[in-house]
Amino acid sequence: MSVPLLLLETLDDLTLKDFKRFQWLLENGVLDCCKPVARSRLEDADRPGTVGVMTRDYGEGTAANVAVEILKKMGHNGTAQKLQKRHAAAASTSTSDAPAAPPAAAPVAPPPPAAPVAPPAAAPVAPPPPAAPVAPPPATMIATERGVIIAPSVTCGTIGTFNITFNK
Repeated sequence: MSVPLLLLETLDDLTLKDFKRFQWLLENGVLDCCKPVARSRLEDADRPGTVGVMTRDYGEGTAANVAVEILKKMGHNGTAQKLQKRHAAAASTSTSDAPAAPPAAAPVAPPPPAAPVAPPAAAPVAPPPPAAPVAPPPATMIATERGVIIAPSVTCGTIGTFNITFNK
């Protein structure tokens, strides 16, 4: 399920009083990592409008994380946990829904064996030295204006050194 639909279903479960409190917390910057949303952008926003403002301002992944944190601040821990689990499940499903590989081609019959040929006499050659492993280029994540990077996930076989640099 898409993040905007998850957010909309979550906000639909709130009472009007709780929804207005959610908007107030969104306007007043309850999270240090995110800028508050301008009051004028939320004053006439209904639930779908609030979801739209959140996803445009923060991006879908961060909007879901912001909603979880606001729900926790409101004391709606069960609702926050439910949203967090559904968002994680949706994210893992979307990354594993890669298109299937095309079917393998039918095996081709090998050519008939050639007549044996004696190799020319040559001096023995030493095998080349093993190639040094080449490190992949470092991954870069950039947050633009109002952008936020929250808990990046790193997937690889082994990790030697892992450096994170924050520039403000």
